[in-house]
Amino acid sequence: MSFPLWLQAGFWGGLSGSALIIGAVVGYYFKLPQRAIATVMAFGGGVLISALSLELMEAAYHRGGIIAISIGFVGGAATYTLANLLLSHKGAKHRKRSASSELQESQKN
Repeated sequence: MSFPLWLQAGFWGGLSGSALIIGAVVGYYFKLPQRAIATVMAFGGGVLISALSLELMEAAYHRGGIIAISIGFVGGAATYTLANLLLSHKGAKHRKRSASSELQESQKN
């Protein structure tokens, strides 16, 4: 038996969107360790960036070729890394911490 395309799309969209609801319920009712939250956030961010990069890299490959996208990709990564190092050396090394402000203040001393 074949289901209509709109019903299939609705099912898969609902299934993928349910992760947001499940995550909100778990976050509201359970106290999760900071390490678990950081792990999930890092994984989710990496997946989103990977998906976007892959889509953009394919389009760029067809327009500019492998040399252009390689230079752009490595140049962008190097620029980000250097900016991150510069910010860390200028006193912003704790800018990504999610601990309480009291803990952050004690680490500065």
